[in-house]
Amino acid sequence: MGLQMKRQSKWLKASLLSLVLLLAAGCRHYRGDDMYDDDEGGGVGDVSHFYGEHVTREQEMELLSQDTFYFSYDGYDLAPGDVLAVYAHARKLLKHPGASVRIEGHTDERGSREYNVALGERRAKAVAQILMSKGVPSHQIHVMSYGKEKPVAFGHDESAWKQNRRALIVYESE
Repeated sequence: MGLQMKRQSKWLKASLLSLVLLLAAGCRHYRGDDMYDDDEGGGVGDVSHFYGEHVTREQEMELLSQDTFYFSYDGYDLAPGDVLAVYAHARKLLKHPGASVRIEGHTDERGSREYNVALGERRAKAVAQILMSKGVPSHQIHVMSYGKEKPVAFGHDESAWKQNRRALIVYESE
């Protein structure tokens, strides 16, 4: 009988400890400078949770000003430093469900037309995938590739090519 009571006591202690840990993990400590509430709801009010790190309103506005994302030669992976800016656009789209964006993929002049249209589409889709990973519905996102047809720089060297390897977020309605 004594052994059974010891087992029950250990089980009860372990259960209580687990319950305390679960409750502690579920609680959020709010400090006014860490996050702000979303004025319109939408489930994205916790900025720290949404971005994965501390981002203020001012930083978020700066991130939203970035609408062009550049890629390496023949690449379609977004630079790690650009991901937070795409998150900011995702948050804006979630707050405004009537808004939609067109993501344009562009390439430099090298390569065939067909190859560049496909590469531009992969670049645009890379940005779209990040938006959707944050919960933006696909009906708010339109992907389009211009390939090499709409350069912003007209030179025939690396400095021009670098500017043309891009994806652009364009708001169609807000």
